[in-house]
Amino acid sequence: MKHYVALTVAVIAISWASILILLSGAQPVAVAFWRSAIAAVALTPLFIIERENGAYALRSNEVLLVIVSGVALAVHFMTWIESLYLTTVAASTTLVSTYPIFTLIMDRLIGERVGRHAIIGTLTAFLGVVLITAPEFFISLKALVGDLLALIGAVAGAVYFMIGRVVRVKVSLATYTVPVYSVSALMTLITGLFLHTRFWPYPLYTWFYIVMIVLGPMLLGHTLLNYTLRYSRAITVTTSTLGEPIGATLLALLIFRQIPQPLTVVGMVVTLLGIYMVIHEELNMA
Repeated sequence: MKHYVALTVAVIAISWASILILLSGAQPVAVAFWRSAIAAVALTPLFIIERENGAYALRSNEVLLVIVSGVALAVHFMTWIESLYLTTVAASTTLVSTYPIFTLIMDRLIGERVGRHAIIGTLTAFLGVVLITAPEFFISLKALVGDLLALIGAVAGAVYFMIGRVVRVKVSLATYTVPVYSVSALMTLITGLFLHTRFWPYPLYTWFYIVMIVLGPMLLGHTLLNYTLRYSRAITVTTSTLGEPIGATLLALLIFRQIPQPLTVVGMVVTLLGIYMVIHEELNMA
């Protein structure tokens, strides 16, 4: 029961991510770096305690998986955060939340059965994606690029959650998250240096929002999602995040007066319906 409570708290926390990021005014790669780096530092004491208590140590093959997971998290953060500055919060958060579909596809590639409703749901979800992105071909190339970046973020997020499910079955929370967040921070730092990203200085209000991003969407969001991966399948955990686009869209409407286009709303509904169909069958097969 406690992991379901954790999932609920995590979804509420990540729903604020897009809003806090836009309010921060920091460059996208800088936000991705600081949220990963500060979270890794914050969880290090727990990591030390776990090791002193004899926590399971990562083996060589698991170290490789953790590195891939960290890289995937970095790609997820950088592409999705960049998309927020190019398209609407509604479109960005809905498209990045399609990773349950990619999680399912990856899961099935290893040989598990795909049911009829899952196939229909997948096609329905991608129809929703088309409805969200198609108008951008004629309205705004900038928004279209943002939509595509959000989809890349969804694929990277699926890799991140799939690996988390595999590793977290054996490995304790901080033993997994600290290395993953550290690799993510390193990757975003290298990318930022290459792109001449401004990591600092920033005004005080920017640092306030960055700290809020770490405390909320990162520690209460991603870390709790990683916690639940020990008790729930990746497809179940990723599905729980479908509340994010709804919460984020409502917050964007209230705070930024950002009203999504009618077709975007229709696309959101169709996408979420398709993903629900996939998950409903998945849960029934459990």
